[in-house]
Amino acid sequence: MQFDGLHAVADYAALYALLRQDALERFLDDELGDYRTDADIAGRQLTFAADDRSEIRATTTLAAVLDQDQITWGWAHPDGDPHGVAVALREAGKRFGVADLVHPRVGLPGHLSGAASDQFLDEATDIVAAAAVGSTGISPHVTARLGDGSRAVLLLDGIELPEPTFADFATRMPGLLNALTVNDPRVAVHGLAARLGWHISWVSGDDSTRSPVCELTDGTSTAHIDFDRKGRPRGYRCDLATAG
Repeated sequence: MQFDGLHAVADYAALYALLRQDALERFLDDELGDYRTDADIAGRQLTFAADDRSEIRATTTLAAVLDQDQITWGWAHPDGDPHGVAVALREAGKRFGVADLVHPRVGLPGHLSGAASDQFLDEATDIVAAAAVGSTGISPHVTARLGDGSRAVLLLDGIELPEPTFADFATRMPGLLNALTVNDPRVAVHGLAARLGWHISWVSGDDSTRSPVCELTDGTSTAHIDFDRKGRPRGYRCDLATAG
């Protein structure tokens, strides 16, 4: 996977974006059960509709469209808003020196096809979505498949979800960290803690490699993540405070 510049922005927000997306999916399952998603990209509306005609609507911001050839940022897309909040992606690119965020379009490898192309686009979409959430501060997000096979990354307004709790993170640590499309999971953990105001510290492990151990706390509960020397998570434990 390429996009080292994008990863510099996306990795920091990736874990938070994933938790927000997970919260959205659980909210929709609770409210609607089985549902379908209808996206009106040009009209900037998204509808989650159940078979019994109940529905939940959201206003959308087009962050980007990805097709087989390129990423087109929302602020440069015909269906996007050149002066809207998605411009924050371009501003983040200027601030951090990430050329891929400043240019209106970013080319994708043209030699991929079939399943390899689909996998690459899935991973690229996750990176773009995390960069969008981190740059704009808007979440959750969804990915909509368009009729031509391209993918639209949409940021949602109008659906109120609680912020992730420490328990939300701690009880899902292995699955969440293994699902991330990041260069460095340690950056994603640090970004989540900074976003939610948790204290984070790093110590050397007790094994012969002195590999890093991350300790997080919200003041009442704690979580520990052991990483190997390459920054890959390899062990988890948590101590959650009981309610009451």
